Amino acid sequence: MAKKTSKKKENSLYLAKDIIKNIEKIKNIEKNPELLKRFAELLRLSEELEKRHVVPGYVFNKRLTLLESIVKYLKENLKLSYKKIAELVNRDQRNIWQIYHSAKQKFPSKFPVKKSRFVIPVSVLSDKRFSALESIVAYLKDDLGLAYHEIASLIKRDYRTVWTVYQRFKKKSRSRYER
Repeated sequence: MAKKTSKKKENSLYLAKDIIKNIEKIKNIEKNPELLKRFAELLRLSEELEKRHVVPGYVFNKRLTLLESIVKYLKENLKLSYKKIAELVNRDQRNIWQIYHSAKQKFPSKFPVKKSRFVIPVSVLSDKRFSALESIVAYLKDDLGLAYHEIASLIKRDYRTVWTVYQRFKKKSRSRYER
């Protein structure tokens, strides 16, 4: 039950931003206490999510690895320091610097801001035993319940690659508990 609630909260971020953008179009919001209450809740969720550092699905592309996409987004769009990014993804700060500069060479322009159906919490990358790709695929499969082809479409990878990566993740997870 908690997983569905967190999915709703994460996707509420984009709904809240839509409301903020269109606030001029919403007339008499003060006169509608229910709408005002809902708006306040969505705004609170939006602020909470930004503190939790989530990455929208639209940042993934074929030119960058998933980790490069995430680091580039965190650095350029959220204006986080290398140190903060390193803490969030549980990686060495020097590696983060290298990943960012590699991503910048491959994809020099900033990510355009778009609506995204899914957001991925950066915290899913904190377990160093799994690659960024394994962690993200597992999150999308296990926590959000997406099918392999949906995951492949979101992260711009072949669905067979997604299946293989997920199997590897499960195998690594099982071997962890067998020790």
